[in-house]
Amino acid sequence: MSHRTHRPAPKRRRAHPRRVQGLGQAALYAASATLAGGLVRELLHLVHMSVFSC
Repeated sequence: MSHRTHRPAPKRRRAHPRRVQGLGQAALYAASATLAGGLVRELLHLVHMSVFSC
């Protein structure tokens, strides 16, 4: 038999990763929004150039 009769206390690390995950999601959202904005800007630029080149 094991001499450990009690379970190890549950670690209280569950609040911090959730905050980090929220920050990661915010950063990912900001990056995707910036990337989408850049793509839209590039598309508008290409359309603008193609319209004025005709």
